[in-house]
Amino acid sequence: MENGRISTKQLAILVIYFIIGDMLLILPSLTAAASKQDAWLSGGIGFLIGWPIAWFLFRFSRIFPNLTIIEYNRRLLGKWIGGIISIFYLYYFLTTVSILIREAGDFLTTQIFTNTPMNAIHLILIILLVWGVKSGLETIARTAETFFPLYFLLFLSLFILLIPQAQLIRLQPILGGGILPTIRGSFYTCTFSFCELCSLLMLFPRVISSNHTERDYLLGVFFGGMAICSTILLTVLVIGPNLASIHLYATYITAQKINIGNFVQRVEAILALNWIISTYFKSVLDLYAFLVGTAQFFKLRDYRSLSVPTGMIIFGLAFTVTPNVVYFNKVVDYYIFWDVTCALGIPMLLYIVYLFRKNKLLTPR
Repeated sequence: MENGRISTKQLAILVIYFIIGDMLLILPSLTAAASKQDAWLSGGIGFLIGWPIAWFLFRFSRIFPNLTIIEYNRRLLGKWIGGIISIFYLYYFLTTVSILIREAGDFLTTQIFTNTPMNAIHLILIILLVWGVKSGLETIARTAETFFPLYFLLFLSLFILLIPQAQLIRLQPILGGGILPTIRGSFYTCTFSFCELCSLLMLFPRVISSNHTERDYLLGVFFGGMAICSTILLTVLVIGPNLASIHLYATYITAQKINIGNFVQRVEAILALNWIISTYFKSVLDLYAFLVGTAQFFKLRDYRSLSVPTGMIIFGLAFTVTPNVVYFNKVVDYYIFWDVTCALGIPMLLYIVYLFRKNKLLTPR
């Protein structure tokens, strides 16, 4: 099984990538469609709700710090019920990777590589994912750490270049549609950015424990959340709530507005590069969670032998999980409930079971 260990600093960086992930492009559109000019408020409320969720997931992982969620299920719920819950999580991890691959394929083939077949894009991405997980968690973490300065610099440069295009008038009227649309829009932020951190329940046992592990993790959550909220705010300020709500890739449209002295233009590829980087690391961590979880479920010695067959499954599943963008926009609301179930519903159930069986479980065998 995986023997790689990562530092708390690397954990924080992976958390930032994971929270931003694919949401860098599509979250502003989802929140603007729900709450219009109040999308920035939705992002802020979602952050305030998502922070405790992220904290709960970390504290939950400390019950048995050396066990993953798959091992939790069997230890707390027994072989059969725990096995069913484990299969549910494994399917969740696998489906999430497939959706991320499909999102990348849709974006790249409609915005950048318009004459490239989607299956070619999927194949390249899956090869990179399989290569990543076969290299091990330490390699993934070190690569993430190496790319992070460039990622941060590109992210910051986009904000600086877009400031001249921002207009505060586009945020008015505040709460013009009432509080309910704003609350509805906040669900996208707190679930897609924070609830999906439940995949890290497969990663926490591999983190080198220290006195500031929780602090570094929560700092990663904070900076990732601030990046997402800032992206939503800037999108609404630059292109307005109407355009933000009708364009699936609203952030990409926003980046196209960069124009400094009619010289610095059409640098939206910077945003695309950042999105690909964060989406890749989110995808590779979800794939890692699936492979390690599957290996533990079937009691295999090494998960790497499963990587290539799983890549083939993802290649096919990416085309069937959502046939087109229109379908994706319709079902995305239902995915919220799946995220909440995996991040809060099941862990809280397990925690309640732990409280009832605490004395028995902690008794040395």
